[in-house]
Amino acid sequence: MNQRSAHIVPITLSILTLLIGLFLVLTGCGRKTPPVPPETTLPKTINDLHQQLNENGVTLTWTAPSRTIQGDRLEHIDGFELMRAIVPDDDYCEGCPINFGRPIKIKAGKSQPGDTMHYHETVLRPGHRYFYKVRTKLGWYHAGADSNIVSFAWNTLISAPTNLAASTGDRRITLAWKAPTTLIDNSKLSEELHYQIFRSVAGDEPAPVGSPIDTTTFTDLAVENNTTYIYNVQPLSKNSVGLMSKPVSVNSRDQTPPAPPSDLIAVQTQDGIKILWQQPNDPDLSGYRIYRRMDNENKTTMIGEAKKGVLMFLDTTALAPAVWYYSVSAIDDAEPANESKHLNEIKFTTK
Repeated sequence: MNQRSAHIVPITLSILTLLIGLFLVLTGCGRKTPPVPPETTLPKTINDLHQQLNENGVTLTWTAPSRTIQGDRLEHIDGFELMRAIVPDDDYCEGCPINFGRPIKIKAGKSQPGDTMHYHETVLRPGHRYFYKVRTKLGWYHAGADSNIVSFAWNTLISAPTNLAASTGDRRITLAWKAPTTLIDNSKLSEELHYQIFRSVAGDEPAPVGSPIDTTTFTDLAVENNTTYIYNVQPLSKNSVGLMSKPVSVNSRDQTPPAPPSDLIAVQTQDGIKILWQQPNDPDLSGYRIYRRMDNENKTTMIGEAKKGVLMFLDTTALAPAVWYYSVSAIDDAEPANESKHLNEIKFTTK
């Protein structure tokens, strides 16, 4: 072998060794784990996309998903894709396919899973219908399914409802308002109106309550007592939308009193007259109020209170011989407390 051949062999072996090492790095080694199906990392579908319109345009809001479709917690969100379709009123066909344009990319920024997202659009064309849907992006290939679709016709806006008022009851709030009669340019309104109710709690984003209704009154039965709710009403017609009413704030509260105590008896003791009773079966019972009147009095006077679980009261002021009438009411834990009637009056004569 000549000197040139002796140098070629080591060089060739070095290249071969390098290629084998590179192959092992690229292909990996050892036990392989099962592949993860792509759908397990997909975010849950957004289903609360809704819109609010005013004279300046539209604001879209939705909640960034916090879970995957398999229920695992999402640690981050890359962004969103908003799809929009704009259809001239003359070309609109109810039930026809909607051709959405290229997605509008929205960066997540500092937003976290579970946050409320906003998108504002102010340049809208009169005489056109707008359709929107949104989906979540977790990366280049991972995107959630399309959300619900919201739509509206952008024309001259309907004036806002006026005189929105609310009355409250036990786990219920009733709204009433005055219907608008003109558009915001003061032209007469000729179309039939429907109304969408919006509700928020403690600074949350207003959310639609059910579907639009045809009347100017609404009773909300999906409320909790001792909670402050804020309502707005927005008018809608077949070809236009309206301004939001001024908000009204109302606090629902329990207005149902507990049942009164039963089986009152009075017993004279050395220290005074002892009043005893049976406890009513009410889960929100808080205590009792004890009343008394003399034989020649028509109005009772409260002479004391007792907490729940205490089933007696000692009247130490009725020691002189006389005819007394006693009654006891029950109160609950509402603020202010609801009080039962105290018609369970008993007569007692001191000796």
